[in-house]
Amino acid sequence: MVTAPFEESELLDHYEVHEDGKFDHLAQIRPCLGGCSDPVEAITRREVKATIVARISPGSLMRFSNSGIKVLRADNPAVRSLIDSFVAGELEEISIDRFGEFGKTG
Repeated sequence: MVTAPFEESELLDHYEVHEDGKFDHLAQIRPCLGGCSDPVEAITRREVKATIVARISPGSLMRFSNSGIKVLRADNPAVRSLIDSFVAGELEEISIDRFGEFGKTG
């Protein structure tokens, strides 16, 4: 579920989403398990194409943008609904130039 600001998330889920809407849950990432690591780096190392967040700081957004990873805004915290919306192209991208329009952190 996507509810907390990205930087405050204790658990990050990694899914592979197929064009037909089916998905595979590939991993759960805990940035602070055994010592805190950088959550942006944890995602960029997995070579993902997009990440879905409720809110995000400008710094994290810029780092994702610089890595070529789209940041999409979540309205519904339920995973199945998020994936359905993602496959349908209904999630809004948070871009640097439109950052001020979204709830932000830090």
